[in-house]
Amino acid sequence: MLLLLELSILLAAAMASAPLWLTGPGPLYGPALAFALVMVFSMSTLGMYQHDQSREDIKSILLRIAPSFVLGFGLMHLLAELLPAMQFGRFGSMVFVLGGGAVLLARLVVFTSAQSSMLEQRLIIVGDGAIARECLDLAAGSAGFHPFRVVGFVPVVGELRAVPPAMLLPADLPLLALARRYAADEIVVTVGDRRNGAFPVRQLLECALGGVPVTDAAAFFEREACQIRVDSLQPS
Repeated sequence: MLLLLELSILLAAAMASAPLWLTGPGPLYGPALAFALVMVFSMSTLGMYQHDQSREDIKSILLRIAPSFVLGFGLMHLLAELLPAMQFGRFGSMVFVLGGGAVLLARLVVFTSAQSSMLEQRLIIVGDGAIARECLDLAAGSAGFHPFRVVGFVPVVGELRAVPPAMLLPADLPLLALARRYAADEIVVTVGDRRNGAFPVRQLLECALGGVPVTDAAAFFEREACQIRVDSLQPS
């Protein structure tokens, strides 16, 4: 979605400033589209469309946009040498200034507006103990590396409950059915004791084969909180 939005913005910026940066007469759509595609290619090359961009601040965005547009500037000049219709005029740099400013503004609006909830990952947590509660606190504190929301907890026999009872999900339904009912993007396993026979190994395998990623609590905390949680590691 972000790529398509910025492609449209770059195309509009190129069309608006075409009289300033194109020297020869002719249709504007071809050069403008070429500019937009080259800039999107440059930004994707430097990792500006990876999933972890949703929590970047303005400094990080600037540090990525600047080299991206420098690379795009070089590619556009190389293209101008090959195609006479792409020759830059006296104010050829204006299209890069407008494009860079538009992309920066778009990213700030998307990542700081209420609409950024579209980027949230919906999690179902298997387990209702202390580690499950920490996952809930991490989501509520917005300190995670990615935005996510816990939609519910699946209770497991033997766990000392530490989560709100209102967030417990029906334990009699298969995990894959729960994931599809609540549109979960990922299942996080926080069960401490996995040798008592209550651990739903087969159901977790069905989720993984059904297209719902299954993540262990140790890997989850390492990814979201940048912590190596020794207490969540398993003997295996």
